[in-house]
Amino acid sequence: MLKLEEIVKDYKSGDGSVRALDGINLQFRRNEFVSVLGASGCGKTTLLNIIGGLDRYTSGKLTIEGQATDTFKAVDWDLYRNQRIGFIFQSYNLIPQISILANVELALTLSGVSSKDRRKRAVAALEKVGLGKEIKKRPNQLSGGQMQRVSIARALINNPEIILADEPTGALDSVTSVHVMNLLKEIAEDRLVIMVTHNPELAEQYSTRIISMKDGKVMEDTAPYDGEDEQIDGATNSAKSVGETSVAATVDDNCDKDCVAATMAADSAAYADVKVKKSRLEKVKERKSLKDKKKALKSTSMSFWTAVKLSFQNIKSKSGRNVMTVIAGSIGIICVCLVLALSSGLTGYINAMGEDMLGANPMIISSVSVDFTPVLTGAVTIEDMFGKADYPDNDIIHGAQSNIVKVMLDMIKTNSLNEQFVNYVKEEIEPLSDAVVYDYGYKPLLLSKVSTNYNPSEGIGAITGGGDFNLHGGDIGNISDMVTFQPYVAGQYYDFLAGHEPRGVNEIVLVVSGSNTVSDGLMASIGLYQKYVGAQSIVDMDITLKMVLNDSKYVKGANGRFHEIDNLDGEYATLYNTSSSEDVVDLKIVGVARPKKGSMITAMSNGIAYHSSLMSYVQDKEADSQIVIEQEASKDRDVITGDKLYAGILSYVMDKASGFTSIYDSEVMEIITDFYSGLYPIHGLYMAALGGSSVPVNVNVYTMSYETKNAVIAKVDEYNELHKTESITYTDSAAMMTSMMSNIVDVLSIVLICFTSVSLVVSSVMIGIITYISVVERTKEIGILRSLGARKSDVARVFIAESLMIGLASGILGVLLAYLISVPINLGLATLTAGISICTLQPLHAFIMVVVSAVLTVIAGSIPSYIASKRDPVIALRGE
Repeated sequence: MLKLEEIVKDYKSGDGSVRALDGINLQFRRNEFVSVLGASGCGKTTLLNIIGGLDRYTSGKLTIEGQATDTFKAVDWDLYRNQRIGFIFQSYNLIPQISILANVELALTLSGVSSKDRRKRAVAALEKVGLGKEIKKRPNQLSGGQMQRVSIARALINNPEIILADEPTGALDSVTSVHVMNLLKEIAEDRLVIMVTHNPELAEQYSTRIISMKDGKVMEDTAPYDGEDEQIDGATNSAKSVGETSVAATVDDNCDKDCVAATMAADSAAYADVKVKKSRLEKVKERKSLKDKKKALKSTSMSFWTAVKLSFQNIKSKSGRNVMTVIAGSIGIICVCLVLALSSGLTGYINAMGEDMLGANPMIISSVSVDFTPVLTGAVTIEDMFGKADYPDNDIIHGAQSNIVKVMLDMIKTNSLNEQFVNYVKEEIEPLSDAVVYDYGYKPLLLSKVSTNYNPSEGIGAITGGGDFNLHGGDIGNISDMVTFQPYVAGQYYDFLAGHEPRGVNEIVLVVSGSNTVSDGLMASIGLYQKYVGAQSIVDMDITLKMVLNDSKYVKGANGRFHEIDNLDGEYATLYNTSSSEDVVDLKIVGVARPKKGSMITAMSNGIAYHSSLMSYVQDKEADSQIVIEQEASKDRDVITGDKLYAGILSYVMDKASGFTSIYDSEVMEIITDFYSGLYPIHGLYMAALGGSSVPVNVNVYTMSYETKNAVIAKVDEYNELHKTESITYTDSAAMMTSMMSNIVDVLSIVLICFTSVSLVVSSVMIGIITYISVVERTKEIGILRSLGARKSDVARVFIAESLMIGLASGILGVLLAYLISVPINLGLATLTAGISICTLQPLHAFIMVVVSAVLTVIAGSIPSYIASKRDPVIALRGE
């Protein structure tokens, strides 16, 4: 069964070596009780460790069940120890943190036995050694004899073929020693028991074979075995009995001497023949048994849950130290969590502000626009705009496009707004949005009677779209914008203080602010300057404004250019008093609208709002006006000023800015001024200003929530996907502002996270140190696990599990404390943030931080865990 041939074991000692075993040659029977005697240091324990696979021989050959072990890998030795060897140690070597039942179960756990079967077999083993009522106790609650019996139960639990006992009675009194020896003798009836002892009396009394050693050599063997003379089985003994019976019978029958001798010779031959046959049969059976055992063996493997339980018990046993470790480890998590919470809270606050701004900052889809977002967010730097001199070594001169021109061209966004896109907006985007305002770029001339106390000379004023109040020639000019009345918006976001909504071309409404105010200029233009008038009174006054169309608004001069009437000769009064001209449209105020309380939408700004049919009427009329017809024919010149016009914004910029290199160039300043004022010398825009375009120059889409805005953006993207050659871009000023603030928050958050992460790393390193201390403290446990067949990876898993649990505990505690700390922070800032929580730790961030804490501690604990897995099991078993 077990054969050692010329086994040599050398240990390194300084520059030399010490020989512990010197050419050991031994064979062991399948079931016998072998005692190994000898003085300390003679190699007894080393022999036991080599047989048990805890130590490796230097040279020689160890054969187990006919299989040589010189090709065994580490995993093969682990399997061998777990399923063929049972160890009984002088110092018991029980794991103190777990119950004796768990100690006994451990070998089965490594074998992959189910928990139900494991418990059943462990309880049976403990009952067999007389400890069935003590299964819940821990080792330190038992006497020495009881602990040794637990050790025996653990050795037997996997039904091993070989029991190795190293001084099993060395720490016991004489009475307890007898009990233990009786158990071992009983065990040896059906398996091989090899015991190392210093007690020759116990060896003589209980052993069937005694091997004496000295200086690493076998000095005496009382029952040597060469593999041939072992009693085979009961059948062989029966054959021998037959021979003895024959001799006895012959003697009883007074057989003479020669007869007796012949009979004995015949019996002896018969016995020898049976013995040879049985020996051959036994070898066949042994080979078949070996194959069956190899098939039955499974690789040892400790489940992660078992590793967790072992580590958790160790953590409990040193709870004070580990609690302090968890608290210290949570500090870094708290810091990072608070930074993430502030970042999330500030982002939420910015988004809330942005959502409040949505009503006042629509998405603008413009025929020509300039996106300043790259400059405002820092995506475009000063060097990007003005270039950086590289001072080449040569003097070769060449041309190059100015950097600022490139930047400007990149910032310019143009759209081909046409009937197709406008119809798409009306069908797909309007139903999703809160309001859509179409700006056709038309510059109307509105006439009204004005308040005498607003102007020294009472007369007729002009209300033209898009500017501040001005005095011109003693009259009022440029009073108010005209915006399209939005029925849906008015119903949802506006209340009518008096009157009703406009219902046709000639009806308009006065839109006031939430404070019931409009500009002084507008009040003056309707004759109510510095007066406080009720909304219904304004409607009852039958106030009428008059819109003057192009053919009466523009006059062609002798030089062939057009000019707008200037009221120097009373043209305004003449037109205002004209009642039958087709070029003058009467507009009557029929209602006063005010935003509902809490409404932020400004789709209808303070001033005059008209019915949508008015613009259709104006476009139909202005299309046939003389100035529109001539401006349509003149693609490159303004028919009013004579200045050059351009087909598009890109050609304008390239023509005006292709030769400059300095931002202070007058052409650059002109372009920048145009960008900010939105006035470009583009033919299409001039036609729109004259009412000669049926499509808007701007489409302003109002949304009151990010959800709605995202839906609108999705529709624009859908249109772009269908019309790639005419894709639409938009300007989102609210998003631009919030993005800029969010970028600042993100940068600050990253910087703070980098700083706070230092504490996180330091705490993780500390946990790694604690794990290493645990490795040192649990050295003997490492040896015990290895003796039971645990792999190196299983040992590492135990300590990684400990690091993981501490890391998880630190992460969870840090997250909880961060939540608690955020409460007073939010309460303290509530008055400044309108009740919005400025410190908000998102569940996802909390989960991520717990995971990060666990991962960092596992990484920090992996080094000491690796050290633990490399511990020599023999040396580890000697550790304290």
